[in-house]
Amino acid sequence: MTGLGNEVQMRIIAEQIAEAAIIKISAQHKLPSQEPELPAPLKWAGALVVAVATACAVAMAIWMVTTLSDLQQTVTRIDERQKLSGDTVTKRLDDLDGRITRVELSGHPVK
Repeated sequence: MTGLGNEVQMRIIAEQIAEAAIIKISAQHKLPSQEPELPAPLKWAGALVVAVATACAVAMAIWMVTTLSDLQQTVTRIDERQKLSGDTVTKRLDDLDGRITRVELSGHPVK
């Protein structure tokens, strides 16, 4: 008597045997890698491009640091000069304001 249960059990056993056979055959017969090997000149060219790009990035970073440092020093000098000349300009403006006030009070027309 073959029943539906026997057929299902036989199918499960057959699948397990097939899986075990596939695993055993795969272990005995290693298949070659599916990824193609890159030619050596192409690898060297890629390494050269990466090295040049890295050198450019480092050079740009050094240039930016140097430029920003110089800019900071320049701004500091400008600020110091403005502080020093600011007092002189303030004195000159006060002097001119006083002279204009004296001229206006004296009644002389300004040419």
